[in-house]
Amino acid sequence: MPDVLSNAADPISALVGKAVAEFIAAKTRAGRSDRYIRTLRNSLSKFSDGRARRALDSVTTAELERWLAASRWRPRTQRGYLADVRTFFSFALRRGLCTTNPANAVEVPTLPPGAPPGIHSPAQVRAVLETARRIDPDTCRLLAVRYFAGVRSADAHRLTEENFRGDVLEVPAAKSKTRARRLVKIEANLAAWLALPGKLPVSNPDRVRAVIRAAGIHWPRNATRHSFCSYHLAHFGNAARTALEAGHSEAMLFAHYRELVTPEAAAAFWAIAPEPPLPPLPDMAAPVQGAA
Repeated sequence: MPDVLSNAADPISALVGKAVAEFIAAKTRAGRSDRYIRTLRNSLSKFSDGRARRALDSVTTAELERWLAASRWRPRTQRGYLADVRTFFSFALRRGLCTTNPANAVEVPTLPPGAPPGIHSPAQVRAVLETARRIDPDTCRLLAVRYFAGVRSADAHRLTEENFRGDVLEVPAAKSKTRARRLVKIEANLAAWLALPGKLPVSNPDRVRAVIRAAGIHWPRNATRHSFCSYHLAHFGNAARTALEAGHSEAMLFAHYRELVTPEAAAAFWAIAPEPPLPPLPDMAAPVQGAA
């Protein structure tokens, strides 16, 4: 079989490795995010392993099911890899590189009942932000935006000062994982944190990790965004608004965040503002007025 990509008129389908390379190149040219491209490279390299020089049309649904079943990946990981393979075959089908999409018929692995999203308590949020304020003001600004505007971590690193427009934070489509523009109201406590010294962007995630270590706070996956969704829904009681500002669906909000926190905790979260700086210690060497 020739080691070349075919076209729609060629009855011989493309080779897996060549088609994967074309798919990733097309997504890169289309301006997809670096994070998304890295994800595709990871999942499709696992799919291509041992199949790179095989024809796409030789890959069957049963083979893909065996591939997933033989792995030690968790169900959520299996679902993610399968979604990427399905997207890849859809691309190849549109380009005439194969005649079927075997991934469409694969039974999607079932997710086990999951624990509720991991969030931070108001006390933990304050500890994180005050630690960041003390050791890295720029990262304090970034984390305040993540907590109180619900911005995804990758999106937050792309934000600049120009994205703050009065009482609204704009997440442009070009800086959003979902490629959808989003506007988030800047609440009073976030405005107070933004009034402190600091500047975006913070391009190095290691600075965030340094703050986490210094604060000594357990960090569940997506803790800042989960905290925003939970406390926003509980405090404002408007699922449509929370979904719009977070970039979620209302169904997802009710499935994962409804009744996760109490109204009292939500009120405490939205009252978290910077503590006033401590006054300087007195000069112990100076005489004290009125002292004997």
